[in-house]
Amino acid sequence: MKFLFDFGPIILFFVIYKTYGLYPAIYVMIAGTFAQLIYTRWSTGKFENSHMITFGLLVVFGGVTLVLRDPAFVMWKVSVLYVAFALALIGSMWIGKKTLIERMLGKELQLPRFTWEKLTWLWGAGFIGIAIVNAYFVRTALSARDVLFDHSSIDPKSELSNLDCASSTVEMLCLAAQQSEETWVNFKLFGTLGLTFGLIIVTVITLSSHIKEKDSRG
Repeated sequence: MKFLFDFGPIILFFVIYKTYGLYPAIYVMIAGTFAQLIYTRWSTGKFENSHMITFGLLVVFGGVTLVLRDPAFVMWKVSVLYVAFALALIGSMWIGKKTLIERMLGKELQLPRFTWEKLTWLWGAGFIGIAIVNAYFVRTALSARDVLFDHSSIDPKSELSNLDCASSTVEMLCLAAQQSEETWVNFKLFGTLGLTFGLIIVTVITLSSHIKEKDSRG
């Protein structure tokens, strides 16, 4: 449930994008992340660092996107966020006595330092991988967008999903720009969700194998 809760604002973003377009979806995602932050504070008595970082970056990058009507900022936010998470995880191996993952799961599991560091490297590398894949889709989407506006008189601040490509003199370029932006949105939900779920599966396998080894010794 927490897994889906953490991805709630992204799911909202996806639904609103499909219905109303990119810029309304950003407003909703900011509101959804803020609600997530407040609910966590109300239910647990404290703010969760990952939610605070996400909200802070979203306000900055999403806010600039809305002011300038340039989606590049909110698109790159995904890569910045996951790199920040990766650096925080990996850096925790040298800062403090416990890694971040051990601080989160250490109350339920007693594992050797090596295993915690192994999981830290796994998630750190996984998050960097997500950032790299996102960067690929962002570059593709922004390149298609630039080509469209460079070869037409369409206002660069226009909402791509609202353009009627069929009536445009650059129909193919318009469709390519729309499809590449939609591909990025799909990755933002299904790609990040799927890759994160994959990391969870590998983590469960790692932990289960360690627990079985411990039981066989005991």
